[in-house]
Amino acid sequence: MTERRRQPDDGTADAPLDETAQRLLNLLFIFNAAERPLTTDEIVSDADLGYGSPNRASDLRKFRRDREKLAERGVFIAEVRATDAAETEQSSWAIDRARTFAGGGIVREGDVHLLVKAIDAYLAGPAHPLAPPLNAVRIRAREELARLAGELPPEDPQRVASPTASQQNRARQNGTADALWTAFSLRRTVPLTYRNARGASSQRTVAVYGIFAHGATGYVVGLDSATQAVRTFRIDRIERVGVLGDSYEVPADFDVRPYLFLPFDLGEGEPVAATFSLPAERTRAELAALTYGRGTSERAGDGSWRWHITVRDLNAAAAFALEHARDGMRPVAPAALVDTWRDTISKAVSAHA
Repeated sequence: MTERRRQPDDGTADAPLDETAQRLLNLLFIFNAAERPLTTDEIVSDADLGYGSPNRASDLRKFRRDREKLAERGVFIAEVRATDAAETEQSSWAIDRARTFAGGGIVREGDVHLLVKAIDAYLAGPAHPLAPPLNAVRIRAREELARLAGELPPEDPQRVASPTASQQNRARQNGTADALWTAFSLRRTVPLTYRNARGASSQRTVAVYGIFAHGATGYVVGLDSATQAVRTFRIDRIERVGVLGDSYEVPADFDVRPYLFLPFDLGEGEPVAATFSLPAERTRAELAALTYGRGTSERAGDGSWRWHITVRDLNAAAAFALEHARDGMRPVAPAALVDTWRDTISKAVSAHA
């Protein structure tokens, strides 16, 4: 059977139908994850995006028509130019989020109640990388409910049009998380620029094996091309992601649990063997969820649980026990950990007396 072909964007040669779809996917992916506007040169010279031919004029026309095709599908790529820029200066481009993503006024009050209830139920479960953006949606939804009830004044259009630096940073991180989830779902490698704890940036390509969160911080685990080893990366330290790369498979024997670190894993102190207790009514599944399956667990003579694990930071370990005090968690050993736990409680009581 002869493959159906379309007229090419530049009118010079035929091209398979899926080439355009691939370029549109690449554009949507890269613009959604970009932390800054991308220049015309960065786009039309990038062969990975589907451009980069010897004919620059052809690539410019192709990019223009791709923007039009995205706009037909509700994704708007807008030109970004400084107010004092000269006509000869190069243009930059970014997603017009106000036009691309849904705004207010299109959801009924009853729908907002259902949305808040659904998010509440979801966030009541184990920690998840989607928790920060979902919580932001929940906060906005509750604000809207209060506004509809007359408890808040109408929203200031200027506040919506001029997001704060923290809002912009949160939007960038959410875009990066979206890109990583897409790469993981499609099992495609993703190039990224990563800034380590010392502030040094490096380029690497990662095959994502898993994504998890600790508190409000998301992490990805995957095979790192720079070290050829499985590494863990903080999502908020990823400065930029590139276009999806080669396909891969997650090894059948891969287990993400050894990479799910706890707060007390990080510290300058020497490793210390610690023991925590939990009530007998806790199930093994509940225990595994609380402990990320780390360490070892056993039943004590009275039926309660004993959880044994190595810690590097006694203060963080004591804080972790307090965080799960409602679940019945208590430190048992060593004595220094128990003392730190009691001291933390005393300070909290004094502070709120």
